[in-house]
Amino acid sequence: MWRRFFLTLLLFATIIVANEAVATIVRPLVVISPMNDSSSHNLSWDVSKELWQAIVHRLSQNKQLYLIHDDKNTSFCRDLLSFHDPFGGNTQWIKTKFQPNEFIVFTELLQHDEVLLHPVNSKECRREDSTAELNLKVRVRVFDIRNQTPQVILEEIVQKFHTIPKQFTQLNFHQVSHGEEEFEISPLGVFHEQLSKELAVQIEDYILMACR
Repeated sequence: MWRRFFLTLLLFATIIVANEAVATIVRPLVVISPMNDSSSHNLSWDVSKELWQAIVHRLSQNKQLYLIHDDKNTSFCRDLLSFHDPFGGNTQWIKTKFQPNEFIVFTELLQHDEVLLHPVNSKECRREDSTAELNLKVRVRVFDIRNQTPQVILEEIVQKFHTIPKQFTQLNFHQVSHGEEEFEISPLGVFHEQLSKELAVQIEDYILMACR
């Protein structure tokens, strides 16, 4: 009786370990290429790197994808992007260069502008009294390279507009840099977090749908 009991426990333990191993194996292999920056912002830090790291961090926490984003791979991607355009028409190089991975994610920061909503024309009014709008625009393209020809499974330009109260515009507010303790609770930090969250959700959703 006891022997049967221990054999049953051993069987269940084997099944659990096997299921965990399978779950680990079936996670799709995904390369998150560093975000390119085509914007013209005047902030003191690398905003594209900040957003890219936030996307990678969120996807890593969810543990639905097996992410390839080490320093060696990051350098490899940057070198490739200096010669190839992932948003162009010729994409066969993606399959050649990124095997044996399964999915490749490319992003590009197109716009990061703060624009005054009420331009001041009168001498009685000041620019400091105007509210502003933060325009954010990021392009994303995700490839499925499990077959011979790379297939685009997600291609979108995500654009966000955020109203900035006058006390928080660049004219009136000292924006702390990314990495400082107060950044996450600043208006800019909150807006960046919302954008990176939306991008991460879309990337993960489309990859998992392609795997079904």
